[in-house]
Amino acid sequence: MDEATRPLAKAAGFNSVVAVLRDGMLDGKTFASIIEKLPAATAEAVKSPPLSVQWIPCERYGDLVSTTLRHGFGGDEAQLVEMGRRAFLHDLKTLYRVFIKFLAPGFVIDRGTKLWLTYNRNNGMLTARRLGERSAEVSYEKIAAVYPGFWSYQRGCLLAAVQATGYPSATVTLSRPGDAQGNAAFTVDWSAPPAARP
Repeated sequence: MDEATRPLAKAAGFNSVVAVLRDGMLDGKTFASIIEKLPAATAEAVKSPPLSVQWIPCERYGDLVSTTLRHGFGGDEAQLVEMGRRAFLHDLKTLYRVFIKFLAPGFVIDRGTKLWLTYNRNNGMLTARRLGERSAEVSYEKIAAVYPGFWSYQRGCLLAAVQATGYPSATVTLSRPGDAQGNAAFTVDWSAPPAARP
């Protein structure tokens, strides 16, 4: 693939996935076996993490997520949703995690879709539109780097974004399944009451 058009992502998210797998979602033996099954370049990125701001090929994510789905979670995509949720929360620095609690979910969703292009290159775009007072649709358009488990992982990230605003009962459903062109949509709903503020 031409390097100028290759889908790339910032390494921060990749490093967060590694951290949540290593530090709780997989036991040490399973985590080690996952690394052994990865292509050499991805295994090296796990062993020697790139800088968070470094651009890495999206296939590193694909290798890690797909291999974990198959060999670590036995094909259970619900665990992949949880992995995405935990990785997103891990990626939020402590200061941001405190700050985001005071933001409205709709604002966080809208801002998050705009940030997609800050953390991804040559990998489509996201848009958001309000569906109601406490719901929104997030559309993924022309995502080039779709791999097995991608949509479940994204569902977990969206869920974490809304839960971080203080809505632990929020739901995220795939309302338009991914197609061959990398298009899909999720409905995000936070109509259940928010958690009490401390």
